[in-house]
Amino acid sequence: PTADGLSQKEKVLLEMQDPCAGVKSQPQRLVITIIPHAITGEDIIAWLADRFQIDPQEASSFGSMLVALGYIYPLQDHKRLVIKPDTSLYLHPMFCHQTSTDSDVCSIPEAIYLAKRNIRKKGILELHEQEQYNHLHKWMNHKWDFIVMQAKEQYRAAKERKKPDRVVFDCQERAYWVVHRPPPGTVSAMDYGLARRTDPNAHESASHIECYFPCCRLVKYCATYSGHDPFLSKCLPSNPWLTDDTTFWTLNIVEVPTKMRVERWTFSFKELLSDPRGRDDFRLFLKKEFSGAGHIQ
Repeated sequence: PTADGLSQKEKVLLEMQDPCAGVKSQPQRLVITIIPHAITGEDIIAWLADRFQIDPQEASSFGSMLVALGYIYPLQDHKRLVIKPDTSLYLHPMFCHQTSTDSDVCSIPEAIYLAKRNIRKKGILELHEQEQYNHLHKWMNHKWDFIVMQAKEQYRAAKERKKPDRVVFDCQERAYWVVHRPPPGTVSAMDYGLARRTDPNAHESASHIECYFPCCRLVKYCATYSGHDPFLSKCLPSNPWLTDDTTFWTLNIVEVPTKMRVERWTFSFKELLSDPRGRDDFRLFLKKEFSGAGHIQ
């Protein structure tokens, strides 16, 4: 995603959070916990459809893009980063992780997150999480004691929070890492450059070029033949393909070729040679120019 594209989506997010004109949020029950300021998927889709005057399917696609980029996160199904058109609960993120170009610094928060999940799950992580945990443990072994200490401190602080706050924080943190460290085999909306599985502009550019030239040829053909094709313009005295009057054909089989018939010969050699009268006149021209050997058979 480009910086301009992300800034535009952030503007939409600010509009969605407007207390007067935004998506209406209210406390919602999640199992036995009351989650404050929660919004439903159907409310998000309805607001986007009304705001941009688009149909619900387009609004659902745009909402799913906001979820895939981490601007909205689900409270129930963390693995599917899409907007569901029902009463599924979503929240706006309340904090932002700091990012850095230094891969070692960027991996420390991820290592703390995985260590904290390992403590909470008592060593039972998902397969890709366990592989990443082992990789980070081996890679940052020199500072692993610090990482585990931070994970234990954050886990202890989380247990002291109120249950709604703890649920919201855990869901948001997990959604963040699903967006920025997706499971293997999945396409991340945050990929760019060589890391991106597909170039979103490659197919668009190729399709644009493939469609551009045929369209230009079609427009040029219609502009050239508009006065000679009874399907493209009205012919006098009447169109023989629409009426039983064959006067139009009769006028064009006279001995002396008409002006429009000669004009059509100038379009291409194919037009000239496909007309019997044009072919005869061209053969006569070749004889006059002492080019009898080049007669068209």
